[in-house]
Amino acid sequence: MLDQVKRITRQTAVYGLGNVLNKLLGFLLIPLYNNFIPIGRFGDLAVLETTILLFTSILHFGIFSGHQRYFFIEKEKGTYGRFLLSNYAGNLLLTMISLLPLLLLSGQISGLLFRSIDNAGLLRIAFWIVFAEILCVVPLQILQYEEKPFQYLFYNFIKLALSFTLTIIFVRYYSAGIDGILKARLAGAAATAGTFMLLVVIPRISGFFSFRDLWISVRFGFPAILGNLGFLIFQLNDRYMLNWLSTDAETGKYAFGYKIANFINLIFISTIGLSYMPSMFSREKEENNLRYYRKMLTYYCFVIAFIILGFLFFYRELMALVARNRDYQEGLAVVPVLAMSFMIMGMNYFVGVGLYLKEKMIFFLIPSFTAAGLNVLLNFIMIPGMGMMGAAWSNLAAQACYTGLLAFIASRFMKISFEWMKIAMIYFLAVILFLAENLTLSLPFIAALLIRVALLGLFPLVLYKLNFFEKIEIQRIREGVSSVFNRFSPW
Repeated sequence: MLDQVKRITRQTAVYGLGNVLNKLLGFLLIPLYNNFIPIGRFGDLAVLETTILLFTSILHFGIFSGHQRYFFIEKEKGTYGRFLLSNYAGNLLLTMISLLPLLLLSGQISGLLFRSIDNAGLLRIAFWIVFAEILCVVPLQILQYEEKPFQYLFYNFIKLALSFTLTIIFVRYYSAGIDGILKARLAGAAATAGTFMLLVVIPRISGFFSFRDLWISVRFGFPAILGNLGFLIFQLNDRYMLNWLSTDAETGKYAFGYKIANFINLIFISTIGLSYMPSMFSREKEENNLRYYRKMLTYYCFVIAFIILGFLFFYRELMALVARNRDYQEGLAVVPVLAMSFMIMGMNYFVGVGLYLKEKMIFFLIPSFTAAGLNVLLNFIMIPGMGMMGAAWSNLAAQACYTGLLAFIASRFMKISFEWMKIAMIYFLAVILFLAENLTLSLPFIAALLIRVALLGLFPLVLYKLNFFEKIEIQRIREGVSSVFNRFSPW
């Protein structure tokens, strides 16, 4: 099993590098936002980006999930070329048909979101971004499932380099504001979608379009969209509700803090999830697969908790170098709360195994809408008095509710017996160390640095003393360390 973990780790490193490039480019744009985008306008951009994410998550009609689920099956049957043609062409047509009324009603939608029709043009650009980015997903899944991570990395790099370059040109030299940011993103997505169609999709398609193949994917994946609709509501409504219940500036501050916390999610958490999903399906019929599913959740929690602690120990100093605008700096207050929320969110890839493998996607409805209702209620209560911090704590509470319910429901269909005591141990220790680190904020930098490094080192050491690791795990860790040492030893 540890060999499988190493294999996933190697792939995660490459997929993670693609996301690192993505977020590194976004990180490099922070000074640009600080200097050229007022915090209130940054709040409008956050609402537009949230709208893009919302419709991108809905308007694929479950085809993404169906393509993932039946990729290996169709390959084994020798019918993948027809299956791909049906899924990709069907996705293109369904998305275009769905976007047409949104494009026509962009003025009314702008009035609903911004209490003004002034952003109607920006919404139309956002909807075209949705179309282009949806067309990029299936080709990326192909590269991932065919285990071609370096091609995956290359295409992402081209897309993001183009978007980054155009953003600099539009915003800095033509003072295009958020209009320029959206147009640059559209150009990058459209160029990548066209390249994917020519180099990844067309060479693999064969046969004729089949409504049956399209329906197979929609039938599997569309219930997951319904189930995830509630999840999307509580993941995205914080920016909408801040915009309605608070001010543009408060929305902008929260959006900036969310973007910084999301750095961990997109580089590490989502990347681990992307790498884990193929192995989850491919090991479905193997012996001892329950132990594999069980240990992967424990390993995830340990690794991500360590990464998040390291990030939270030093993110203030790092952000001070690039975010000098006081309005933006105030948004960093939500980062620790949202980082914890993202860590819990990543557990969903692992605790929902039973629903994926038993094809019970409709049961995602229960945790998603329960969490959404809780989140909306808490936002109404907490945002008027606490502003962005109310939205952050509401997000964390709803996320914990979602993951807990998902784990309970999935266990009804597949009993995995996750190591909940070890996971609780990880969370408890991480919170204690974070609170201890906060005591160093008033110390000189060098002293604080040394104490933080020591606290970070205590994390695995304390877990080891608490018998967190099994004997075979300790043995393999020692073998790995010894192998690395021998590789670089001059003797």
